[in-house]
Amino acid sequence: MSTFLQPNTQFSASSDRKTILGEARNAASDPSGPNLQSQVSLLTNSISDEAVRLAVGKVLADLVFLLDYLSLVAGPRNVGGIKEVVLILNIVRSEAYMLAVFIETNALRLEGINVRLSETLDSSAYAINHEVRRVFNTDLANMSLDRDDPETRGALLHAQGVLTNCFQQCMINLARVFDASLTDASLFNDWQSRRESSLILYRDLSELIALVQGSWADSLKYFPQQSLDLLEEGLASFREGSMRRLMYKDWQQFESLSEAILAAARRGENPADPIHHMGCYLETLLAHVKARSVLADLALEAPLYF
Repeated sequence: MSTFLQPNTQFSASSDRKTILGEARNAASDPSGPNLQSQVSLLTNSISDEAVRLAVGKVLADLVFLLDYLSLVAGPRNVGGIKEVVLILNIVRSEAYMLAVFIETNALRLEGINVRLSETLDSSAYAINHEVRRVFNTDLANMSLDRDDPETRGALLHAQGVLTNCFQQCMINLARVFDASLTDASLFNDWQSRRESSLILYRDLSELIALVQGSWADSLKYFPQQSLDLLEEGLASFREGSMRRLMYKDWQQFESLSEAILAAARRGENPADPIHHMGCYLETLLAHVKARSVLADLALEAPLYF
C-alpha cells in the first residue's frame, strides 16, 4: 500500500509537523533573495475591495507556504531520511487540497469579482487538484518507505519539482491579475538557477540529437564501429550528466531506448530503427524544454526533426 495514501490527520498534532511548519515559516522570512511574503503583502494591500483583498491574500499566502514546505525537500536544509521527505510531501498534499477547497467554496463565490480574476482562481483550483492527484495517485502511488535509494529519492524530488512548478505558476498568474509587470524573475529567487539549468539541458540535448542524427545517417548506409563508439560515449555522457535535469519519468525511457540501440549493435544488427526512435524521443524532449517558462523570452533555435 502506498505510504502516500494514509490519512493525513495524523500530522495535525505531530511535533514533526510543527517543526517543519516552523522551518517553512522561517524560510518565508529568509532575507536572501526576493522576500516573497513581503511582495505578496504589498500586492494584496493594494487591492481596494476588502473581500477580494482578504480572499486573494489568503490564496497567495498559502501558496507561499506551500512553496516553502517544498523548498525543505531540496533546499539547504538537506532533509535526511525518506520518512521525513514523505512527511513534508503529505503535509503539502493536505494543505494544497484545503487551499483548492477554499478557492472553490469561498473565493470564487465572492460577489462582484471580475471575469479575469474568476477565471484565474478557477484555473488555479483545477491545476492544484490535478497536479496533486497526479503526483500522489499516479507518480507516487506505489512508493514505499522500505526503500531509501537513488531511484526513490529521484521520484520524490521529481514530485517536489512538479508541485513547485504548479504552485509558482498559480501564484504568478494570480499576481498578474493585479500587477501585469510582475515576472517569474521578480518573484522567485530560484528563477535564475532554473533558467541556467534549462539552458544547459537544452544545449546538451541539442548536441546529443546532432550525434544521434549523424549515427542514423551512417546506419542507413553502413554502421562503422567508430560511429557506435561515439554514440555510446554520447549516451553515457548524457546519462551521467544532464539526464538528471529531466523529469524523473523520462529517465527510464531514455535508458530503455539507449539499451535498445546497444543491444541491436551487440547482436550484429543494424540499429537504425532504435536510433530513429531515440532521435524522435529526444526531439520531443527538446521541444518540451524549449517551452519552459524560464526560457520563454529567448529566441532558441527550432529543433530539427528526423
